[in-house]
Amino acid sequence: MPSRRSLLSYALGSVALPSGMLEVRRASARSASPELVGIDGWLNTDAPLTIAGLRGKVVIAEFCTYSCIFWRRTLPYVNRWNAEYGPQGLQIIGIHTPEFRFERDRANVESAMPELGVRYPIAQDNAYRTWRAWENRAWPSFYLLNRDGEVRLVREGEGHAQEMDDAIRGLLGLARDRSGQHPAEDADLSRVRTPEMEFGSLHPTLQDRAQSPRQGEAAYVIAHPGGPKLNEYDLDGSWAREEEALVLRSQRGKLRVRFSAAKLYLVAGAPRPAFISVSVNGGAKRTVEIGPPTLYTLLDGNRYGEHLLELECPAPGLSLFSMTFG
Repeated sequence: MPSRRSLLSYALGSVALPSGMLEVRRASARSASPELVGIDGWLNTDAPLTIAGLRGKVVIAEFCTYSCIFWRRTLPYVNRWNAEYGPQGLQIIGIHTPEFRFERDRANVESAMPELGVRYPIAQDNAYRTWRAWENRAWPSFYLLNRDGEVRLVREGEGHAQEMDDAIRGLLGLARDRSGQHPAEDADLSRVRTPEMEFGSLHPTLQDRAQSPRQGEAAYVIAHPGGPKLNEYDLDGSWAREEEALVLRSQRGKLRVRFSAAKLYLVAGAPRPAFISVSVNGGAKRTVEIGPPTLYTLLDGNRYGEHLLELECPAPGLSLFSMTFG
């Protein structure tokens, strides 16, 4: 099963590389010059691109999917690389391989990329053909190719901004950047203690066992007034567990989750605008509008530690796909 990778869940770690040499982590990448195959469409370019056609340029191919916070957290420095190193001979390509069905929709991808400031070409890999050809495993993953189209560095997940920057500059023939203008570009996730939660039947659930989690549609009643255990959630109302999401069927519904982090992101959608109320640790409620399926920020704090978030929806149709933390 493909996975989203952060410093919390997985990191290859940086290593010291001998001068003039770059490391390849994947055996298959050592012996092949990979190509983009089975691409369904392109954004931000007038014509399709190929790795062979980009010989002479240094290339970064990054596997992405637009609702993934782990990928989104790389965007500040990837967008910077595009602006800063593009004129020096760097070509960035985003290979958009969807985790959820709604991420296959071109209109959804077209809407998301400008909002995220993405101006480099995006290839839609809806059938996972390039993903499989490259033996990719996670969002995000970086592949750095030299001017001959050979993979010289592979990194999965977050935590590699400085190493990647140095490697890019090396392949472009630029001196190492010692200005200190871009310190700590990767998010510090060392105090996050809760892993990603996914709500569909395709994934293991962290729902409160006292609720007897079920497939299909079921009515749930909150069993513990104080909330679920750490890294678990509970439900109130009638919810249908589909392959990718929990869908609210009753007129009202509630989800509570206990987590240890400072930020909480929800991948959700609704067929019509749904105005959910959110409160943290019993505090004041605030309203968040959920519309087209995408990533929504429910908590953007800086106080790391254990929190209880309560989400209430006053109308059926809300779909909950996953929660991630920062």
